[in-house]
Formats: sequence, structure tokens, C-alpha cells
Amino acid sequence: MRGVALAVLVVTTVACASTSTSLSPDAYRLEIRDNPAARRFDVVLYSHHGRALCVGRDSWPTSTGTLFVENADVYLQTSAGPRPIKSPFVSVYCPGGCGEQTIKPGEALTGFFAYSAFGDADEIAADASRRLHYALAPHACRRLHR
Repeated sequence: MRGVALAVLVVTTVACASTSTSLSPDAYRLEIRDNPAARRFDVVLYSHHGRALCVGRDSWPTSTGTLFVENADVYLQTSAGPRPIKSPFVSVYCPGGCGEQTIKPGEALTGFFAYSAFGDADEIAADASRRLHYALAPHACRRLHR
């Protein structure tokens, strides 16, 4: 009986491990382009994975060029120091999750961060040392997305 319990534990552990959604570094590419004419940073997430990739809606820029909720991993480095992103919410709780953006295999997801999401857009545009720091960790979608 003890051997059966051990075998069930091993099978369960292997089954859970096989449903992992972690990605190898070559599964996607995040491109950030400074676009001073539009006073924003354009971001493009390219999928090189065989399955759909997902990004939490709270981690991807909104249509207004900021994040739905503040995130310490997204900031603008300037000559005056780091500028955190300004978002409508400091934290948020979404029962069941806040939703996900889906990227089909071989496709791309586009968005942008407005200079104004980090402070005065004119000051930021005049600072040639500006650099956007954006940590993003997409994952293989757990369920079929269309």
C-alpha cells in the first residue's frame, strides 16, 4: 500500500509539473522604442511560442498610456532620478483575476507608455537620458484563447 501511495504522489507531481506555464527566454521578445514625436514609449511584445501567450491586464499599458494599477517594476530613469509610473490605483483586487491580454502564436501585442504617465511630458521630452524600465513576464495561456 505504501508503494501505491508513493506512485500516486510521483504521478501527481509529474502531472502538475507538465502543466507549467513558464517560458524559455526565446519564447517572446519585448521591444521598447522611444517615440519623442508622440511623447511616448511604444512597446511591442512578440510571440515566438507555439501556444498563445498571456499578459495580465494589470501589467500591460492601458489605451491612455499608463497602467491600470501602480507597479514598482515600471519606472522612467531620468537625469533627475527614477520617476514611478502614475496610475489610477495603488492596488486593486479583482475576484477571479483582472483578465489577460492574449497574443496568438507568431503575432504581436502593441501598446505605449505616455511620457505624461511619469510626470511632466515637456520635461521628460527635454531629458535625453530618459530610459523606460519595464519588467514583463508573459506566460503560456492556461486555457484555449481565441
